[in-house]
Amino acid sequence: MNSDLRAEDILVQVREKLNSDQVKLWLPPYYTEGSGRCEEEIEKLSRSYSQSLNLDLSSCLTAIQSLQSRALERLQERNHYRDTGLATVKVRVPNQLHQRNQLSIQMRLTCLAKDLQEAVAREINDTSARVKLISNGRVLDYEVSLSTQGVRHGTQLMAIILNEDPSEMEGAESNHRTLESTKAAAFLLARSSTDESSLGDEYYSLQIADQTGKKLYLPTEEKRALIVAMSLHEKGRVALKAENYALALLLFLEADKEFSICNSSILQSVDNYALLNLDIAWCYLCLRSVTYLPDAEQRLKKCEQSFERSYGPNLERVLALKGNTGNEAALFMRLHLLQAIVLFHQNKRQEAARLFSLVETELGNLKVDDGCLCQLMELGYTASEARLGLRAAHGNIGGAVELITRRREEREQLRKKEEAERKQNRERRKLGRCADGRQWVEPQLYQLLLSMGFTPFLAQRALQHTNNDVQMSVQLIQEQPDLLCQQDFNRDTINKVVALGFSRKKAKKALRNCNGDVERAAELLLRQIGESSNSGSDEDSDTDTDNSARDDGMEEKQQAFENLTKGMATNEEDHLDLTLVHEESFLREYKALLNMPNNQ
Repeated sequence: MNSDLRAEDILVQVREKLNSDQVKLWLPPYYTEGSGRCEEEIEKLSRSYSQSLNLDLSSCLTAIQSLQSRALERLQERNHYRDTGLATVKVRVPNQLHQRNQLSIQMRLTCLAKDLQEAVAREINDTSARVKLISNGRVLDYEVSLSTQGVRHGTQLMAIILNEDPSEMEGAESNHRTLESTKAAAFLLARSSTDESSLGDEYYSLQIADQTGKKLYLPTEEKRALIVAMSLHEKGRVALKAENYALALLLFLEADKEFSICNSSILQSVDNYALLNLDIAWCYLCLRSVTYLPDAEQRLKKCEQSFERSYGPNLERVLALKGNTGNEAALFMRLHLLQAIVLFHQNKRQEAARLFSLVETELGNLKVDDGCLCQLMELGYTASEARLGLRAAHGNIGGAVELITRRREEREQLRKKEEAERKQNRERRKLGRCADGRQWVEPQLYQLLLSMGFTPFLAQRALQHTNNDVQMSVQLIQEQPDLLCQQDFNRDTINKVVALGFSRKKAKKALRNCNGDVERAAELLLRQIGESSNSGSDEDSDTDTDNSARDDGMEEKQQAFENLTKGMATNEEDHLDLTLVHEESFLREYKALLNMPNNQ
């Protein structure tokens, strides 16, 4: 059992008893100015509480002495703040390497957060760049004052130290760079994915889908905010799976900041925000950050409300949609476990015990037989597929195979549909925008005009001019073809000629002379090479620069996409694949503190 957790349990019980009895340890008879602590009265109180709370006398005495010292320290700090204006901020450092994990730092609340960041770094003998401060579930902005961000005298903060293990610093990428590069990549790809002028990029863009993987269509700004938030959340899950809880928490909190920008109605209609709150609370637990229980409690309330809206109080909506509830039940189990732990630390021991019993039952229902798991893996399924399939089929191997096969087929159909859509977008981009500037030339209509015998150039230009009106396009081609030839050409058509080494100006002129036929325009320019010694080198230079900039942009998107998606799950149900190892461990630990029998 974790000794710190046991000590915290005793402190919680003793503190509540002191508050209930209205005992003030900083006043007589327990403490007097000049004489200090009255050991006799403290020991007498300890014996009384030891019997009433059924606690070991030595542990009870230690707890009361500790609580008295804390009370006197807080009183002294409050007086110092009143006299000097220097506030005391408590900073907890949840890690294994630093000797001290609870810091008390004094400074004015008008100071910037970076001043506190530097002070924490000095205390733990580390660099400030690796220190991230969290207050009330938000990462502090280091260029903003403490008071502006809600930091007050006595505020409890958490300090996350990135790459606290020195051996990790030898890796190719530090946690700090991972955090910053992930944020940058998410913002870049969000802009690309919502850029209507380019239809996004079919290879290096991100899309939002529902729980079945179908794409959702949202207003541009909402979509952009959601893409950033969900990208950061997914990257945080990669860190969470690797048990890098510090990095995961930071990524989750950054995602939370982006989600807060979104319309509340959207957040209520999907389960992503609920899952994020559940993941944040889970990180608090894994980092043993008991001081953040108030934030965890609020997040778990939001999570529970959202789960009930999305899944139904008894998972009836999931059952109607998927035909089974096994895997979503794992989320409810983790939610109930976290809620029970919050209740425990609030000294609501009976309520916690009831919820722990429920969690134990839920865990038992979620367990899968190792033999069945191995059989499915021998058939070529992944451990994740096998586990999810068996839970959904309640341990039936045949049912699990059927479910896994169906999910694979659904994903393949979705992949083909997305590929077809990407192909359509590529075609639209080649054909260009219509005259209204809002819609793109539709490939199906373009092919229809080609089947009527019109040239590619005239078909394209007519649809652009008429905003995809086929009847008007036919009339325009037949009656006013010269009008179409006088128009400018889209960038793609011009670039095809420019790519052969000609200037942009000459490419446009040749295309006009050849009614937009790229091959004929190229032949015309080749014949003209010997006729002119001046090929417009400045224009060629501009073209090279333009192409280079475009290539650089594509390379930047590719790098951002690879950085962001590295390690991400390709299965949309990956977040449901809980191994239950940590859940069982926490359950055993807290049941032991409550002296509950272990039935696992």
